[in-house]
Amino acid sequence: MNQYQNTYYQNQQEEPTPILLPQKPPKARLHTSIIGFAIVLGLVLTLFAQLIILGVVEVMYPALTENDWYMWVFSTVPLYLVGMPVAYLLFLTIPKSVPQKQKLNPFMWIGFLFLCFLLTYLTNFIGQFVTDWIYNFFGIEVQNDLAEMTYITPFGINFLFVGVLAPVFEELFYRKAIIDRLRRYGDLPAILISGLIFGLAHGNFSQVFYATAIGMLFGFIYLRTGNVIYTISLHMAFNMIGGVYSTELMRRLGDSLTPAEGDTVGMIMVLAYNAFMILSVVVGSVFLIVNIRRFCRSLQKGEYTLRFDKWMNALLINPGMWAFIAWTVIVFVSNLLAY
Repeated sequence: MNQYQNTYYQNQQEEPTPILLPQKPPKARLHTSIIGFAIVLGLVLTLFAQLIILGVVEVMYPALTENDWYMWVFSTVPLYLVGMPVAYLLFLTIPKSVPQKQKLNPFMWIGFLFLCFLLTYLTNFIGQFVTDWIYNFFGIEVQNDLAEMTYITPFGINFLFVGVLAPVFEELFYRKAIIDRLRRYGDLPAILISGLIFGLAHGNFSQVFYATAIGMLFGFIYLRTGNVIYTISLHMAFNMIGGVYSTELMRRLGDSLTPAEGDTVGMIMVLAYNAFMILSVVVGSVFLIVNIRRFCRSLQKGEYTLRFDKWMNALLINPGMWAFIAWTVIVFVSNLLAY
């Protein structure tokens, strides 16, 4: 080997190893902005569809407004058949990252159900504080429109719309459709943002806090199982107990909030409901304490890893999310001023 060859091989060996820089997420802000604009467009089209239905029914079929199911059809069908499908069509422009499917142990499913009610119980304190503050400072009493509507609606209609249809459509939209398009940026951003969107989309102070917490929990469950059937079933059980059953109980008790003398069925219903709520607080707390470290460790970073400040900026500070938040502020204020 001559001198020139020695020099050549030395240079080759001394050449530094190239440094691979982390891949920068190319369209994080764009993708989240599309989600925000898509939801706003869906909600706007839902409102127009509701106005059209209202006009047609009042002119041509005024008797329909007297039916018990009319308000549920009027409020939900345009959302399910117009708003959500239109938004989903825009979601299709965003690449998906579907979580791997895993089975959920039945005991874990029960634990998550109890945890749902524990989170609802805790976040309702926040909701009560906010509604009291609004009343004390502005003299406006926050109304729970959903509770009032379910109270005047028969059991069968509540069962269908609250217990079945709402969980199916909401889980397919707010969990599967949205999280599949945010997962590539990490589990934590996908859980927090989808849960926040779910909570704000309810449009009232009576639901926003517990709906956000439940939405985040369902987001975590979907990411860990990759199967929206689990969150649909949990959502159904949650709505059946917290919405349908509790409404029937309130209707039976009336203004006294206690069973009438000799009302054995009413007494059993009250005892069963109270026992379940106490069990939810106790078992839900133990379930959370035992599993919280494992839950936190199971969170995955995703295909593109960002620091907290970076993904907050990329996924929340964008025109689409601003538009969605502005829309929800208008809805919240409108609902307050309506009373």
